[in-house]
Amino acid sequence: MSELAGERIAQQLLLWALVCWGGALFGLWRTRDEFWRPFWFMTGVWALVNAAIAYGGWLGAEPDPASLRRLLWINAGLDVLYMAIGWGLWTRPKPVLKGFGLSIVAQGLFLFFFDLFHALQI
Repeated sequence: MSELAGERIAQQLLLWALVCWGGALFGLWRTRDEFWRPFWFMTGVWALVNAAIAYGGWLGAEPDPASLRRLLWINAGLDVLYMAIGWGLWTRPKPVLKGFGLSIVAQGLFLFFFDLFHALQI
């Protein structure tokens, strides 16, 4: 990867956040279902968090490759934790918890492969 890997990763994460935000707004507008509304709401929350992280990374100083790689590996580990928490919610009987859980699993899964891919590229 080039010396601006951190900036490129931040831009790609921001793109993901924007896609999720658009999907969340459309999904919340289109459904009243007690499973899908929490799913889209949580997707929107993740979009805001991801956008804040990406924006901060984009504006911040370019990290050295070793630090960036270490951060990506830590994040990949956290992504597994997110998926486990999401799975636990998804298996609960209430539709609202199932919707939150599926959204967390989906975000964790994407972010795991995103972080893994970039960590292996650096």
